[in-house]
Amino acid sequence: NRFFNRVGRETDPYMVNLGLFKEGRPRLEVGVGGIIVPVFDEQPSTVIAYSLSSAEYAKQFQQFSKAEGTPDGDIPDASVHSTGQDSSAGSALPRPMHRRQNSTTSNASGSVAASGEKKDIERRMLVRNKSHIKHTFRDYDEKGQQTCKFVCTAYWATQFHAVRQAFLTPKDQFSSSSSTSSQASSHVSRNLDVEKCFIQSLSSSQPWAASGGKSGASFARTVDERFVIKYISRTELQMFLDCAPAYFEYLSKAFFHGLPTVLCKIVGVYQIGSHDRVTGKRTMEQVAVMQNIFYGKKISQVFDLKGSLRGRFAKDKVAATEVVTGEGLSRNLSDSELSNRQYDDHNSSGDDAENEVEVQLRDRAYEPTTLVSTLLDGDFLEFTAGRPLPLTDRAKAVFHMSVLNDTLFLSIINVLDYSILVGIDEERMELVVGIIDFMRQYDILKQMERVGKSLPMVVGSEAPTIIQPPLYKARFTNAMERYFMTVPNKWTVI
Repeated sequence: NRFFNRVGRETDPYMVNLGLFKEGRPRLEVGVGGIIVPVFDEQPSTVIAYSLSSAEYAKQFQQFSKAEGTPDGDIPDASVHSTGQDSSAGSALPRPMHRRQNSTTSNASGSVAASGEKKDIERRMLVRNKSHIKHTFRDYDEKGQQTCKFVCTAYWATQFHAVRQAFLTPKDQFSSSSSTSSQASSHVSRNLDVEKCFIQSLSSSQPWAASGGKSGASFARTVDERFVIKYISRTELQMFLDCAPAYFEYLSKAFFHGLPTVLCKIVGVYQIGSHDRVTGKRTMEQVAVMQNIFYGKKISQVFDLKGSLRGRFAKDKVAATEVVTGEGLSRNLSDSELSNRQYDDHNSSGDDAENEVEVQLRDRAYEPTTLVSTLLDGDFLEFTAGRPLPLTDRAKAVFHMSVLNDTLFLSIINVLDYSILVGIDEERMELVVGIIDFMRQYDILKQMERVGKSLPMVVGSEAPTIIQPPLYKARFTNAMERYFMTVPNKWTVI
């Protein structure tokens, strides 16, 4: 066509429109092991995913691992990737430190290896030296001119990597059943998938309008709905960084020593900056990545409880009775059906314990899998008609110990204004709970807020939600005792 001048000179028939492939800044360098992570300006999580998969991040991660005393044989290298590249081509993604096993591994040696791996993860989680990794990368146009500059800082990188290996790994990961070399190799591959899956989840996200909160914070959620990304202020970031060693120590006690907890598991804190030279736009944001405790659940009701009734009524209740699945399917239940199903199962005379509500104390946290209106303390009392929500004796005992442990820890580090998120899964007859919003300490601003809210109070009215951390802890634990109660059954020991 070009030869016979049937099209204009401005149209080249040999040029192929790449469509979506031209988006996501395809000129960026490929990650370790050939991993390609598109970077979209409107999705800050993609900047984190690209940084975690880069060779520069892996290089700095290795340097921190060496400084922490990690043996050379435990440092990740590119030889574990089946991409046809040798170990000199670059280092691999950060992975947990594995003890090399012989080809003839017995059950006893498998148990020792699993125990040694857990000790390695615990040791890295308890390291108090800062391991902040700052990664800067640039995008260029077809002429080689710089178009955009990105900066991603991963705070406490090695400690958070250990947290992800502990809490994102399947429960059978640390079992001592690997008795052959093939089982040992599959054990290693599962470990590698933990960090890869985390990067893949962050590689695609979308804004999320979470309801119920009054802080005005912005949220995003990964497309696979596994993680929630919360945008935090510089003040919250600095407060969390100061308390991070205590946070990691508390998580190590919970995972490795069986300390009951329902605390939200934050699995990464990052600062993301960008400078687009084409538009002149500059951005700098701080985010905290946490798990979605409602992932894979069918949640019909969501409550955000603080233990106070002052101003604790939701304004928007249109979606309160919507049951939504992880795939986006939904059905509607009336309030009477919700209440009847909740309480009739406990009043029925039967020996089957499956008819009783059991609390599911999940180690992962944040909001529901899809948009369900989040109700508050006053709405919770209306939902239960002023009666406590029934739990089995074992579930109530674990829940009570977890709340006491978590509130004591938060009170020690001077944190307040936290709340507990409660989701009701009627199909499984479970409560999914997690303590959230614990990144704000009792500073001068919170003290001024407490004084400002206390001035217009009259005698007999509810105290403001902002009070001193010890008083906040006492009010919170007392409210949980009122909101939930034990229902005895034939297995209850009197």
